[in-house]
Amino acid sequence: MLLAMTFVVGTVTLATGRATLLQGALHLVVFGSFVLLTIIP
Repeated sequence: MLLAMTFVVGTVTLATGRATLLQGALHLVVFGSFVLLTIIP
């Protein structure tokens, strides 16, 4: 699920050509949840 969400967020960001602050924050949230789930499964 997390991998699919990462692909969707990356595709949306790359399709527009420019990243907005909201898209950058969403990338950080996905990365943070990945790190949290890696440490505490």
